[in-house]
Amino acid sequence: MSDQQKRLQMALEAAGMAIWDSHIVDGQIINGIVNWSARGAALLGLEERPLTQPFRSFLDFVHVDDQGQIVEVMQEAVHQRAGYELEYRVIWPDDSEHWLAAKAQVHTDAAGHPERTLGIIWDITEHMLRELMIAENKELAEVTLSSIGDGVMTTDPHGKTRYLNRVAEQLTGWSNELAQGLDIVETLNLVDENTGEPLEHVAIKCLRQRQAIGISTHAQLLTRDGRRIAIEESAAPIWSRDGAILGAVVVFRDVSHERKLSQQLSWHATHDTLTGLINRREFERLVAGALHTAKQDGHVHALLYLDLDQFKVINDTCGHGAGDVLLQLLAKMLQAQMRDSDILARLGGDELGVLLPHCPLDHARVIGEQLRQSIRDFRFAWDSRSFELGVSIGMVEISQDSKSMSELLSAADQACYLAKEQGRNRIHVYQESDVMLAQRHGEMLWISRLNEAFAHDYFRLYAMPIVHLHDSPEYHDEVLIRIRNSQGDLILPGAFIPAAERYDMMLSIDRWVIRAVCAHIESVRDSLPPLAALAESQRRAPAQYSVNLSGMSLADGGLLDYITEQFVKFAIAPEQLCFEITETAVIANLPKAQVFMRQLKSMGCRFSLDDFGSGFSSFGYLKALPVDYLKIDGVFVRDIATNAINRAIVKAINEVGHVMGLKTVAEYVEDAETLAVIRELGIDYAQGYAVGMLRPLTAGVD
Repeated sequence: MSDQQKRLQMALEAAGMAIWDSHIVDGQIINGIVNWSARGAALLGLEERPLTQPFRSFLDFVHVDDQGQIVEVMQEAVHQRAGYELEYRVIWPDDSEHWLAAKAQVHTDAAGHPERTLGIIWDITEHMLRELMIAENKELAEVTLSSIGDGVMTTDPHGKTRYLNRVAEQLTGWSNELAQGLDIVETLNLVDENTGEPLEHVAIKCLRQRQAIGISTHAQLLTRDGRRIAIEESAAPIWSRDGAILGAVVVFRDVSHERKLSQQLSWHATHDTLTGLINRREFERLVAGALHTAKQDGHVHALLYLDLDQFKVINDTCGHGAGDVLLQLLAKMLQAQMRDSDILARLGGDELGVLLPHCPLDHARVIGEQLRQSIRDFRFAWDSRSFELGVSIGMVEISQDSKSMSELLSAADQACYLAKEQGRNRIHVYQESDVMLAQRHGEMLWISRLNEAFAHDYFRLYAMPIVHLHDSPEYHDEVLIRIRNSQGDLILPGAFIPAAERYDMMLSIDRWVIRAVCAHIESVRDSLPPLAALAESQRRAPAQYSVNLSGMSLADGGLLDYITEQFVKFAIAPEQLCFEITETAVIANLPKAQVFMRQLKSMGCRFSLDDFGSGFSSFGYLKALPVDYLKIDGVFVRDIATNAINRAIVKAINEVGHVMGLKTVAEYVEDAETLAVIRELGIDYAQGYAVGMLRPLTAGVD
């Protein structure tokens, strides 16, 4: 062997390579002979020494799936008098599998006939295993990404699309192949769901700020075929090991159902479900806004109260179903006659409110007269009977001189009352002198009646059971107040509470109820012999009484001391008292309410948030309030057996309450069907005629 050949041999061995020399017989590779160097024989798993073998014997070492490829590639190279490259597997005598790579040229004799193929061969097993592992990991990653329920897209550092998983393809309408290399702004087209304007893209923002971008709440995906899908999306950078940004990954999901439910919740919180008009809460918010612009910018608006004159007759004659239809028809008719900027609301029963923005009083009179005449000309037919209607309208101007929202509402109410007093079916514009007149005709009458009730002990307490739905032996009643007057009539709170709130008498009423409930607890306890009382206390938890507190009481700095005095005077365990408060009252007095509630909670009292769900902000305030029970607003419970939306709302409130560790109470459970649904939803307590009737609660008060 020459020095040059020795140097070549050493270089090949240092590189782990061997000579690959195959002689050709009659132009056919298959008939030839292979000459192996010692290193080449070792690549077949044989003893490391030079070896000569028929080509067919060599093929016996080759994996059966690769034999045909070797013969085909080498034979084609022979025909073409060219070179070739191969990768194939060989099976060693110990049955282990190895990968070899070969690279060779075809050599010819003097006559140009193919004589041999000569080249190099080397082991690539480690490289192939690494490639297979990478391929498997990539396939596993793609299968995983295809299996998750969220859309996933990746970009390069410039925001060009690299990859979409199966869900992303379905949501965007782009296939992985078509999207490759396109701007992600095009393949994931995001717009603001409120304005339709393009959003700053979450992926571009992520790449620019070099940090993760959180979930947005108002994004809409504009798909390739023009559909709009509400989504929540977030993005995070993809980093290399050396800290360079390789691109961004965007994760997004379809939240159409959740956002629709949220919009429905929001709509229910601000609208009357019967007529579709905005409700009293939202109307008062808009009036407050109008008052603000009047004081800040000098704008002038008008506020109207409408009271239907014959509504009660229709209800009594034809039933509440007829009254509901009438209200729906009137709502549509009146809205059709008003300006786009005008606001019509149902304030309760047969009372409607109208806010006329940027409308001087003279023009408001014209609009009010048109509304009055339209209702006057309206004929309501029901069961072959026809009814004429009238409306009494109270009107008040909203200007820089207006004092407060509550006074504006009171003034419109008083003006409406005077319109009725003056003969109905007319408009009365509020004047300052109306205050004394309204007091003489109505409001002051309730002041004397309430004072009479205090003086002669006409107040009565009634109990409405709150029943545990999972067989827990609890005794819990909500305490409700009534007036039994000198004629023996039982007057419900809806008749006197508004007057009490308006003329600051709720503090006295709330204190009377608290004292009376404590006296009742004492009288029940003292009526039992000592041994019986002990046995009763051991058998079950003490009875619990829920007492309603007004917003005025929550703001009363002296109420906490008063309650404590009653606990001491009647030897009451604070655990027996649960105070019911409404979201509206809490929000109006939030700082004081939080302090008041925490102090009573530290004593052992409990708190229940009443009418929960009627305000869409409930969930936000809930975190800040130490409440124990959520009483789900009866407007969602009444028809839960037939109304899928209300059922979804109640289910959501119940789940949120339970996540926060609170007990849930369904109000107005009036029949077996409703009771079955709330049991199925997992609500803890029920209140209503399906589980317990209203009963008198006696209380001895000194």
